[in-house]
Amino acid sequence: MRAKRWGIALSAAVVSLIAAVFLLPESSATFTSAVNASPTVAASATFPGRPKLISDKGPVFYHRMEEPQAPPSTTVVDAMSSSTGAYSSAPTGPSTWWRFDEAAGATSFSDVSGAADTASAGGTVTTGGAGPMGGAVTLGNGSYLTSAGSPFRADRSFTMSVWVNIGTAVPTSTRLAVVSMTGGSISTPNDRSDAMIIAETPANCGSASPCWAFVMAGNPQNTAVAFDSVRSTTPVAASTWVHLTAVFDGTVMSLYVNGSPEGGTKAHTIPASASTNAALSVGRYRDVSWLGGTNGTAQIGETRTWRRNLSATEVTELAVRPTARYAFNEAAGTSTTYTTAVNSTGAPGAVSRSAPLTTSNGAVLSAGREGNAFNSVSAGGYLTGPGAQLVSTNSFTVSAWVKLTDGGIDRTFFSANYGAGTVFSVGYSQFSKRWVMGVLTGLPTVTATADVTAAVLNQWVHLVAAYDKNNNLLRLFVDGVAQSTVSLGIYSPWNSDDVVVVGGKRALGIITEPWPGQVDDLRIYNGYPLNGTPAVTAGAMQTFVNQLNPSLSAQTPGGLQGSTKTGHAGTTAVAFGGTSNGYNNKYAGTSATAAFTVECLIKVAPGQSGVIAGFTSTATTGLGGTSSDRLLYVDTAGKVRFGVLQAGNAVTVASTASVDDGAWHHITAGLGPVTGAGTALAAGGLRLSLDGTVSSNNAVTGAAAANGVWRWGGAPFLPLSTVWTAAPSNPYLTGTIDEFAVYDKQLTDQDDLWRVYGNY
Repeated sequence: MRAKRWGIALSAAVVSLIAAVFLLPESSATFTSAVNASPTVAASATFPGRPKLISDKGPVFYHRMEEPQAPPSTTVVDAMSSSTGAYSSAPTGPSTWWRFDEAAGATSFSDVSGAADTASAGGTVTTGGAGPMGGAVTLGNGSYLTSAGSPFRADRSFTMSVWVNIGTAVPTSTRLAVVSMTGGSISTPNDRSDAMIIAETPANCGSASPCWAFVMAGNPQNTAVAFDSVRSTTPVAASTWVHLTAVFDGTVMSLYVNGSPEGGTKAHTIPASASTNAALSVGRYRDVSWLGGTNGTAQIGETRTWRRNLSATEVTELAVRPTARYAFNEAAGTSTTYTTAVNSTGAPGAVSRSAPLTTSNGAVLSAGREGNAFNSVSAGGYLTGPGAQLVSTNSFTVSAWVKLTDGGIDRTFFSANYGAGTVFSVGYSQFSKRWVMGVLTGLPTVTATADVTAAVLNQWVHLVAAYDKNNNLLRLFVDGVAQSTVSLGIYSPWNSDDVVVVGGKRALGIITEPWPGQVDDLRIYNGYPLNGTPAVTAGAMQTFVNQLNPSLSAQTPGGLQGSTKTGHAGTTAVAFGGTSNGYNNKYAGTSATAAFTVECLIKVAPGQSGVIAGFTSTATTGLGGTSSDRLLYVDTAGKVRFGVLQAGNAVTVASTASVDDGAWHHITAGLGPVTGAGTALAAGGLRLSLDGTVSSNNAVTGAAAANGVWRWGGAPFLPLSTVWTAAPSNPYLTGTIDEFAVYDKQLTDQDDLWRVYGNY
């Protein structure tokens, strides 16, 4: 292939160096771009791809993020075969997760899975409504939602899960689409949806009533080939919320209604024309079926997909609704009440889900982990709720995201009380420096302490505290990790017939153990966990906890552009949902070099942020450790920021452009002695390159030598006394990472440009 030349040429010596390195034949593209010059030609198919460019530079380790979802594993393969890494949890989380917690007037909807698969509205979509798990959208006549990318492949295992209220438009003669994946053009009559959840007509249900159905096309491009269908025995009911889950294991289709399997199973042979890169649509399939109907009363609640087939136990847990969920997404500032979803009534629990929490003593809302969150304002404010909202004499579960800013005394973020004191509380023990839950049994107070995961301050932590009446146990989970259970013995909990308090305990009208910090996404479950044997209950609880938050999702479409661009093979990546990370112990027993480079591709949706990578002390789980350095993160303004510690202070450089736009971006961040100043071979100083544009600080030329662990997808900001500029509130990343490599040297600007233009 004959290539055009780029506008800015290097010296003849540099051109010779490039030719010597790559030994390109005459027909290959000549790579002669200077720093920051826009490319005017793509490289030929023989130009080295990113994997070769990375491996030829001898990284210490290189994780291509190619791990599968099944079988589940926490191992992270090193393409250099020298230093295997690990994920803090198996990368089997949802590939798309729309909660629809956005306020009224929104036209796009955040994907909290980390895959940056933002949903866009087409037609008239009313937002800010209430659904069974939080928010909901109402679809007008002819309106729909569509994903930005492809959440799964129709030729492999997948799961679709959705809450839907069909409104008054119950189907009689025309199918109504709930969710679907359609290859090709959705408006082309001969294109059929590969996979659909629909409201089926009575005639097709073989009854007098319409039913729900999971349908897959025998051939998406041939209308003469029959669909494969699994239909529910539960009829479609007007103006009623229902939870639907469609599961395909690569061979067999299954449909679940409100967590229970219905209609048996159906074998499905994957056609040669199955879609592998198609978007998800909500409210339509092709161009002939609209869930909004003619009256626009249909509603969609929480919607998720997976790139694997969920187990029956997992599907059952998806349908469990909280008695109350407080997302705290009202407008920031002071307010009289914060409410849960008004339309979420239903089992388990009899207390109204719309019961408000009332503000006291100056509590406000401020920016939280997602949207806004309760803020006690220096441990002064708190919230109180209705009496007996938590029924402590039966099984119950309380979960929340919490951030604690001061552990100088015992602290409580949630309590359920009776007139003279507290029956149940969950918070922090100053003595043990651990998270703790306690239940008053009438005589003693039985306490469960986080004995596996240490408490951390000034960082968002997810806590789940449960009383299991079936086995008379207390169960505590920290960031999804189960702590040791504690038996109540012969005792049982006291009756909590007084108010609940967010931000402290209450005894005889006095608030104690005030909470300094924030609380977000508080959920109360009465009558949960599920009944069963101890082994079954433990497994069900862990499954339930795993589904409260997005964790990690493998097999997300990767950042390499694939054969249509440069002849390179398309690859996969891992989405980080703001709760888990990966780590590599290469330097756990030896000091990391003072000069280094971190390289990766990232994709982050609007408004999302977190730590991309960092080097921390040797604790390997979650966000543990005592110190952090060499941090690369998406800051509160959506820009990439990179920094190191110098004499105990963080020195950072930031990108000029923002990266929270849902597109792939290439990053190198390194440190080393200054060399080649003013040339394309320049290196040295604190140096950050975003898509080939460099930000630098040549006054900083080395990092402290130390043993530690490289983490990606999340790292703590430690010690707490160190101020990192514009640090995100959640140190875990909500975004996708691909092609992650660490070098024991600093790459030059030209090294970086080879990588940028070698793929883009």
